[in-house]
Amino acid sequence: MSVPLSHAAQEVAEALAMTSEHTASDGSPWCPPRDAELVHRWVTDRGRELGGGLRRVVRLARLFALAEGSYQRFLYVRIPTLRSRHFKAAIHAAVDTGRLPQVVVTVTASGVRLHEAALLPPNATDFDIDFAQMPRVAALLDVLHNALGFASVEHLLEPVLAQGSPIAHADQIARTLHAKFNAWLSERLESPHYIRQAQKMRAFLASRGPVTPHAIDDEAILSFWTSTAALPGDNETEGFRLYRSSVRAMLRYRRALRDAAAYRQIGMPLALDDDLERHMQGQTAAVESGLWQSPMRALAASPANAVKWLTKRERLWLLNYLGGPHPDRDEPEEDEEEPGAAEPHAGEAGLDDAERFDLKLVRTLLRADVFGPVQSNLVAGLRRHLAPAAAIEQSLPLADDAAYEAGAASYAAIRQQLRLECLVALVRLLEAGARESLHLASYLGGRDAISEFLESCDLTLLRDADSGGDRDASREGALGQRVREYVTMLQRGAAAEGAPTSAVPRLLAEANAAGRKVGRIGFRREDRADAAIVAALATGAAAVVDILRELDQLLQAVPQAGQRDAIIADRPRFEATFQRIYAAEASRRR
Repeated sequence: MSVPLSHAAQEVAEALAMTSEHTASDGSPWCPPRDAELVHRWVTDRGRELGGGLRRVVRLARLFALAEGSYQRFLYVRIPTLRSRHFKAAIHAAVDTGRLPQVVVTVTASGVRLHEAALLPPNATDFDIDFAQMPRVAALLDVLHNALGFASVEHLLEPVLAQGSPIAHADQIARTLHAKFNAWLSERLESPHYIRQAQKMRAFLASRGPVTPHAIDDEAILSFWTSTAALPGDNETEGFRLYRSSVRAMLRYRRALRDAAAYRQIGMPLALDDDLERHMQGQTAAVESGLWQSPMRALAASPANAVKWLTKRERLWLLNYLGGPHPDRDEPEEDEEEPGAAEPHAGEAGLDDAERFDLKLVRTLLRADVFGPVQSNLVAGLRRHLAPAAAIEQSLPLADDAAYEAGAASYAAIRQQLRLECLVALVRLLEAGARESLHLASYLGGRDAISEFLESCDLTLLRDADSGGDRDASREGALGQRVREYVTMLQRGAAAEGAPTSAVPRLLAEANAAGRKVGRIGFRREDRADAAIVAALATGAAAVVDILRELDQLLQAVPQAGQRDAIIADRPRFEATFQRIYAAEASRRR
């Protein structure tokens, strides 16, 4: 069933068509069809590939402006069609005439290497753009002109178009351009793509039984992907080819079905024997689930991010489960032939981007954690021109018999690391008289530790502060001194008496041991007297405790789903689907 485009969505289609259907004077396509198709995918998917493309757009516009004096004249006059050979010839001509000095640009056999500081990613010495990439990046620039207008795009790019040094960093301009384009797309592109996806998911679910939120379980998600991802000639499968993308789409549809059911239930009259309180609790729970926000976002925000609670690898591993900002969101991304293939966990959100992950679907989480990287590695192999069979064979060892168990162990290791860091932070925050120390003490030592702190140290001011009282610097300073004396007394007593017996001394002994195991920024000995670090620890404490609680729940649910027989059963299904997707893709391109 085809879905008629709304007027707003038609604007997006026209902006793309103006690029893809543009012809040269000889009647040939101005933009290579394969590049036009790729840019179409970037725009409609609005994933990380679009962000990577826009970063290259800014740098390419800078190169064009230097080579011709006007980036638009280079793109629309100097270049007859978007072909690599034309870009190569025009850039070599600009070098020969001295318009592209080597201190700014080096031309290599395969492309150009940009040297200006404002164009370089963090910790990089240059930025490469291949001639083979230029047609698709230039096509994206043309789509931007069609969508936002020539004058608007030129104004946004103006800081890098001057003949002198750029007056702003290219990545900053790319982020502004991305935000502007995303806002334009969001007003126009919400319905057609998602409606077509929803129709496909609904048809699949209807073929299995009633279309309800409960119908979307681990097996339904995997079966949907295996049956849909490799359908030949179906453009709508673009959004389902990656397993992770299919999971996100199915969970988004599951939430829409649940919301629709809740709205219907709210409008229905209650039967005489209905329990009104229970009914309202159910509706409240549905509303509250939509208000959940990943604690990873709070941890990544300033000033909490001054402390290295998690490494980049740990944040990447938690992304599927907890969502939050992608660790690479401000770093350069490589162009990909496949949506989401740049990282095992692509995108800036978890598998369920709007609410807490449902642990009834923990096997889906493990599948995404293990087979997501397998598929990314497979796609990377295809980009290196490996045959599909060889790329699959090379990638599947990542999903060995112990992979689910190893995934669960990774979550457990992150939990253990965070707990050690919380123990170190507890002492630092107690010494500072920060109310957040109670939050840590409550999680780490339970009610016994809290009661013992309050009774033994008479921390009434700290308890009042934790209940919502306003901060007072002098009060918290005095409180910090009181706590320091109390902690010192306990530590001396522990040294004299041996093993501690009550909750707080045991907690402090554990914290002292943890201090010798944690050497990350924020937990080092030299950070102890840094007021900014203490403030960062205080700001991040609640978020870290929330992460620990989420991990506690996950680790209780994992053992059954993560057994070896589970991955032994899953691996042939993924392998067969990969073969259908990529073998068919290769045959179509021949």
